[in-house]
Amino acid sequence: MLHGNVFFPSDKFLDPEILDSLVCLGLRTTLGFTGMLDCARSVSLLHDSGDTDASKHGGELLDLLDTLAFKLSNKRESNNGDQQGGVALGSSSIMDDAFLYDGFPKDETSLTDIDSFLSSSTCDMVEEEFWSELKLISWCPVIPDPAVRGLPWLKSNNQVVAPPTSVRPKSQMWMVSSSMFILDGECDTTYLQTKLGWMDCPNVGVLTRQLFELSKSYQQLKIHSLLDLDFDAQLQKEIPCLYSKLQEYINTDDFNKLKTGLDGVSWVWIGDDFVSPNALAFDSPVKFTPYLYVVPSELSEYKDLLIKLGVRLSFGISDYLHVLQRLQNDVHGIPLSTDQLNFVHRVLEAIAECCLEKPLFEPFDNPLLIPNDFGVLMQAGDLVYNDAPWLENNSLIGRHFVHPIISNDLADILGVQSVRCLSLVSDDLTKDLPCMDYNKVNELLAQYGDSEFLLFDLLELADCCKAKRLHLIYDKREHPRQSLLQHNLGNF
Repeated sequence: MLHGNVFFPSDKFLDPEILDSLVCLGLRTTLGFTGMLDCARSVSLLHDSGDTDASKHGGELLDLLDTLAFKLSNKRESNNGDQQGGVALGSSSIMDDAFLYDGFPKDETSLTDIDSFLSSSTCDMVEEEFWSELKLISWCPVIPDPAVRGLPWLKSNNQVVAPPTSVRPKSQMWMVSSSMFILDGECDTTYLQTKLGWMDCPNVGVLTRQLFELSKSYQQLKIHSLLDLDFDAQLQKEIPCLYSKLQEYINTDDFNKLKTGLDGVSWVWIGDDFVSPNALAFDSPVKFTPYLYVVPSELSEYKDLLIKLGVRLSFGISDYLHVLQRLQNDVHGIPLSTDQLNFVHRVLEAIAECCLEKPLFEPFDNPLLIPNDFGVLMQAGDLVYNDAPWLENNSLIGRHFVHPIISNDLADILGVQSVRCLSLVSDDLTKDLPCMDYNKVNELLAQYGDSEFLLFDLLELADCCKAKRLHLIYDKREHPRQSLLQHNLGNF
């Protein structure tokens, strides 16, 4: 366990009498905490010199420390936690029965070995100092290559051992593998993991980088058709653990680092893909891949984390406008497919619902896009809806009709102009035409409401409007209640 050229006297000093003299001068004869640190340094020295046995010796030291930690934890329990200073590693008795080793029987042979190995050791330093120093020495054997295809992995650059501060056990590899080394070996004792810092929550930088790298790796696997069901199943199991750790940083000073680290990253796992929080809501009338998603019920316990990092409770007008803009950018002017048309129709209905609470005509970052009769997305201002199908439509220069999937009522709510509004009433005619007050109209009709005098009533209305000439068109056909001329008089 100890490097022969560093920690032992040279051959010239191996005479028993000389050794006795050296003992009087301080030569150690037992392996206390200091000796264990020297064992760790020996592994580090082997690695630095390029010795391929460094990893093997690191594994042996790990086994030794694992058993040592088991002894120390049992001794601490037997003393009811009343430890003062250091712990004597030597002749403390161990339970004679089979030892429970974090719930499993501990191999009695290894216990005998460690007992023999440390039989005459004495406490030569405070235990906490021992663990603090041990954490900084490169002795832990690490796995050089990814344990699972697709799992992001910290490049080792031929490094086979690393200090405990840069290492985590295999049980945590899905949480830290992109930033920390993974232990090549088993560490069963909770006591040892605690002392080496492996039970501490990884820092926020490690967690955010892992989430970023997992998302990036997953997309690469999808592109190259290398995904398998086992990887998806493992992600489904491990990602919630990662979110749970991230949620611990809410309301801490590190939360801004977390927010910055995940900005612009598609990091929310929805069961079969990673998506951006901007495309997610806890409640939405519209779902369509890859534009809008609903948060899976499995993630509901991380609601606080998701909301603070950009997931909406529900989508608003600006979100829907942004989605339509994304769709237009993706299709490059090509007519929408049937599925895409149905999706856009649902989005426009959702926008209309939002308009009941919030006007559509306030400024937004993106224009309202609606499919024309060919299925191509266009700005709403360049479209009209046909509320006069009996008219010839060739006079609508520079205008397109909305797609038949969009009803006239929906188009009207969304601010699309009608054919009658554009064809039969020009801006020049309406902008200076005074509209009689509603109460005045009621008053006149109540006074002269006899149908026999309807034409005279109309003449008086025209006179009130200061018209110099009145043209009357009488259509004997029957029509539904609607305005054949000015659309805003339809109800009247």
